[in-house]
Amino acid sequence: MEQKIITRASELINSKTDYIGDGMEGHVVLSLLDEKGYPTSAAITLSKADGINWLSFLTGMDSNKVRRINKSDKACVCLATSEYNITLVGTIEIVTDPVVKEELWQDTFSKYYGSPKDPAQCALRFRTERYSIFFADDGSNAVGNLMNVKVTTGENPMPKLTPALGFKGDASQAIELYQKAFGAKVTIRLNYSDADPKDFQCNDESKKDCIYYAEMMIGNQQISFGDDPDGVLGEKVNDKASAISLLIEFDSVDELNVAYELMSEDATILVPMGATTYCTGYVSLVDKFGIQWDLMSGYVE
Repeated sequence: MEQKIITRASELINSKTDYIGDGMEGHVVLSLLDEKGYPTSAAITLSKADGINWLSFLTGMDSNKVRRINKSDKACVCLATSEYNITLVGTIEIVTDPVVKEELWQDTFSKYYGSPKDPAQCALRFRTERYSIFFADDGSNAVGNLMNVKVTTGENPMPKLTPALGFKGDASQAIELYQKAFGAKVTIRLNYSDADPKDFQCNDESKKDCIYYAEMMIGNQQISFGDDPDGVLGEKVNDKASAISLLIEFDSVDELNVAYELMSEDATILVPMGATTYCTGYVSLVDKFGIQWDLMSGYVE
């Protein structure tokens, strides 16, 4: 039932991007925190959207919205009539890339911003974390965390990509390390002993505490974990770095240094810590569990 409500809300949001009239039908209410930390709301024209996943808008670089987003990326979007109320909570970013701006452009914006190549104009992209949806016609409602659902906006479901990490029996220790280093939150954790006997039976008492399946959130990214101490699912984890790495971005070099100090224990350093052309700090390493991480902070403007 909840999936149908989310799909209905997503289709409604997408329909707003096709509105070309002068009324308020194509508008939503965007709420940001002002310079003093107070929530401030304003109507804004919806440019493009991917259902409730993300919504985008266009505005001027000198607008109050841009100044507020530079102070805080927390935001709320609301679509409401007597027929429905869709409230989305998440984060918002300023996009200045001309290619992306052109993708989000609508001809109706030309009377306000000139063209997508205009440096005085930028795009705002809002990404949903939590949702609250209500439809008056049938009284249906849904409240939850977007990370825990698969959003569909039509006949074809939109898949969610989740990196899956395999371990030799030390997934628990890896989870503990990543919690400390990245402030990660465990959302699901099942040991071998928790598995349904119909699916999996652990007859080795020493492996009862191995991770059967676990999920954690690092920022907005979900990652899954599992132990395979006997290598029954394939080759065991290499001692060398794989071709795939996980990139973690920090707001400051200080935060990066804290994480690096934790992650560097018994790790193989591939690229030593240092500033680069594009960021204030970067290091690449393979941790003691064989997982390659690229840690970086602050893009250079």
